[in-house]
Formats: sequence, structure tokens, C-alpha cells
Amino acid sequence: MEPLSQTRRRALNRILLILAAVLLVAAPSGAAAAEPEQRFILFNAEYNSSLKQLSKTTVFMEKRLFKLDSRTGETWVLIDVLQDGEDIRYWKKITDSQKK
Repeated sequence: MEPLSQTRRRALNRILLILAAVLLVAAPSGAAAAEPEQRFILFNAEYNSSLKQLSKTTVFMEKRLFKLDSRTGETWVLIDVLQDGEDIRYWKKITDSQKK
């Protein structure tokens, strides 16, 4: 059996992450009728990420905040960077890199 490529592994991780989020936020059928539907759901998740260098690839665990649109299924990740001494945060939409 041939090992998965990095691209396929990332796509599989993304699908599993979204599936896990949907399963985590799914309410029991009785509770869904009593509470109003929330469009955006925030959740923390851990996932494997990789850094490709010339001679090797390093895999490490990341923790991030995600936002899920319960109507469209669109998902964003909160990016937090330090630039010129300023903490900059923004939502980056997760897209399927396979689409052309």
C-alpha cells in the first residue's frame, strides 16, 4: 500500500476536521426545536500541519479557532500574526485547493 501524499493527507485532515465539527455541534432533535438556530459556530480544534524544507518535512500539532457557517458549510480559521510589533487577527476562509 502506497503512503498518502501531503496534498491528499491535508485534504483528508480538512474533511475529518469539518466532519468532527459538525458532529460536535449537532444538537439532539428535541433541543433543536426549543432553541433558535445559530448561523455561525465557533470551535477550537487540533490538527496536524507540516512545514516543508529543502531536506525534510516537519509535522507538528496546531491548535486553532474555527468558524463554521451552519447554513452553507463554509469554514474559516482565525489567523493570528505578529507584524511590526502589532498583533493582527483575521478570518481566513478554508477552500478546497483541488478546485480549479
